[in-house]
Amino acid sequence: MALTPRPRSQVTPRTVWTVALNVLALVAVLWFLATAWTVLTWVLVALFLALAAQPLVSRMEQRGVRRGGAVLVVFMLGFGLLAMLVMTLVPMLLEQGQALVFATPDYLDRLQHKQWVQKLDERYDVIDRASAELRRRIMMAPGPMLGVVTDILQQLVAALTVTVLTAFFLLFGKDLFEKSLLWVEPSHREHWRTLGQQMHRTVGSYVAGAFLISLIGGAVTAVTLLLLGVPYFLPLGLTMAVLGLIPFLGSFLGAILVTGTTFASAGTKAGFIALGVFLVYQQLEGHLLQPLIQRRTLHMNPLLIALVMLLGTSLAGLVGALLSLPIAGAVQVLLQDRLARRNERWRTGKDGVTQVILAPEDQEPRERPPDEPPVLQH
Repeated sequence: MALTPRPRSQVTPRTVWTVALNVLALVAVLWFLATAWTVLTWVLVALFLALAAQPLVSRMEQRGVRRGGAVLVVFMLGFGLLAMLVMTLVPMLLEQGQALVFATPDYLDRLQHKQWVQKLDERYDVIDRASAELRRRIMMAPGPMLGVVTDILQQLVAALTVTVLTAFFLLFGKDLFEKSLLWVEPSHREHWRTLGQQMHRTVGSYVAGAFLISLIGGAVTAVTLLLLGVPYFLPLGLTMAVLGLIPFLGSFLGAILVTGTTFASAGTKAGFIALGVFLVYQQLEGHLLQPLIQRRTLHMNPLLIALVMLLGTSLAGLVGALLSLPIAGAVQVLLQDRLARRNERWRTGKDGVTQVILAPEDQEPRERPPDEPPVLQH
């Protein structure tokens, strides 16, 4: 009786080694990201700043200025503005910021005597917990001198690195992108070049517009608080400008911080005025500034924006919240291009002739010849 031959295994040693090497490569990539996360954060921040400065550099190039000279002028303007802030506004900012930090527990005590705050505090004990935590942190604020010096040096190194990388992105980013296209098949290079330009235009316009809108919001906040007699108008305006870069959540947190401080430091009337000015400005920003400034930028579902921001914040904190949306915008351009090409293949079929029936919203309107029979939809 002949024995039935045993079937050969479909899993070959080559398949095992391929899977193992892919797993090792994935582990190596994750280890590299975890190890070099600080440096990668600097690179992303530099790219963020380069995209914000790119429209000004491009406009100067259109007026006949060489790119190197345009980048130099932009950096000189930036350093000049920074020097002006350091010489005139930073001392006032530090003084007001320190006074605000030390006065916050007293402001919380004042708020505790208001009726609506008392009802909230009786249920959740919010004020006592916040006041105790602030006092504890203020007592621990000075810290060891060696740690303070080390932190300052690290911040200086980070600032210098980000500045140099920003200049390199502006000067050599385009050349690096063109050289990277040499690895692409020649017939596809123009497509990827156009796609890269679209990503750069979309994300760059969003970043520059977000910077401009946040600065306008910070200026409006600072001027309003100054007119209302709030003694901490400068740090609150700067905080509002930074929080304004974070969509949705940033404005909400800034409104709570600004109106709460105004109520506590300048009285109920000034607090309601600040709240009214903020609500009016939010309407103007949403219906006038954003449509005017962000005309050709990201068009993303609000739910997707919230999910992306939560993921970015959980991974990298405030930096992740600032950078997650531009990164998601670049990925969205890639996905939209991929979807358009896939729909084209579905529409034409594999042989380029067969018609594939799509949903009505996916079909492009076209005129049907008189002798062509109608397409039956299932």
